[in-house]
Amino acid sequence: MICVAATSNQDDNETFPGRRRTLPSAVPQIISIPLLLLLLLLQLPHPIIGFCPSLCTCESNLRTSCINASLEVVPIQLNPDVRHINLTANAITNVHFTLGFYYQLEVLDISHNRLDTLGSKNFEAQEKLRTLNLSDNALTSLLKDSFKGLRRLEILRLSDNRIEKIHPTAFHGLANLLDLDLSNNVIVSLEEGVFKPLQTLERLTLENNQILEIPYDGNLQHLRSLRHLDLAVNLIEFIANDSFDGLRELRSMQLGGNVLTELDLGAFNGLNALKHLNMADNNLTLIPTVQLSKLYNLTTLSLSGNSFVQLPAVSFLNLFHLRELHLNRLDRLERIDSR
Repeated sequence: MICVAATSNQDDNETFPGRRRTLPSAVPQIISIPLLLLLLLLQLPHPIIGFCPSLCTCESNLRTSCINASLEVVPIQLNPDVRHINLTANAITNVHFTLGFYYQLEVLDISHNRLDTLGSKNFEAQEKLRTLNLSDNALTSLLKDSFKGLRRLEILRLSDNRIEKIHPTAFHGLANLLDLDLSNNVIVSLEEGVFKPLQTLERLTLENNQILEIPYDGNLQHLRSLRHLDLAVNLIEFIANDSFDGLRELRSMQLGGNVLTELDLGAFNGLNALKHLNMADNNLTLIPTVQLSKLYNLTTLSLSGNSFVQLPAVSFLNLFHLRELHLNRLDRLERIDSR
């Protein structure tokens, strides 16, 4: 450490006769130059903290965009107070030990990268994060503490990965999550309790997976605030009684593109608020009149692309609020009853 030494009055007078020099008693005898520099920086109106990497754009050091910047790791030299980081379209493979510097982060986008794992507790410092986009990566599973610490998270994007397994407590602690997107993965089934912590969830997207049955018991039954459910393009063949019971806030549901052949009479029990239902492109051979009659608030219904041979009388009994009915691409349809 480089220091400046202050000599005493007596030594000074001996070296330079006739010259007197006094030091105030409050000034320390040894003053560190780095300490002086730090004190000067602290007196500046807006201290410069953090650096903007090459090929990135930093706005007021609180918003950083590194889109297609050839990054292989999350940069650690940004302003610790940064609020928004966009790392879209890079070559980042993990987030291990790289986010602990950013306690004020509110939005993080690491989509279109090469993440193959999230590890454990790597978001623990991001208590203020509201939006996390991890879509278009190579994730295969979600571990026990993958999202630990994200207590204020509202939007979580996990679409277009290779997710097959989700630990039963992977979403534990996401008490304020509103929107969860798991579309375009390879999920076959969900372990009991996966969605249990998500009691504030309003939108759940599971489109284009390989789900074999409605994940109600232990999962959907806990989503009392759910308004939009997307189960389209899966492998669901059958809907049992009470498969959606308890989803009393649900407004829209997508079931198109499955392999539905049969619905129990109480398949839609509890869906009192449902307004939009899409069951297009399934294998239904009969109009599910009795099942649909429970949906007395339904305004939009699509049954296009099924295998109906006829539309019997009063096929849409009790659907008094229906405004749109889609019956396109019914290639086997032979007869429509005049009633």
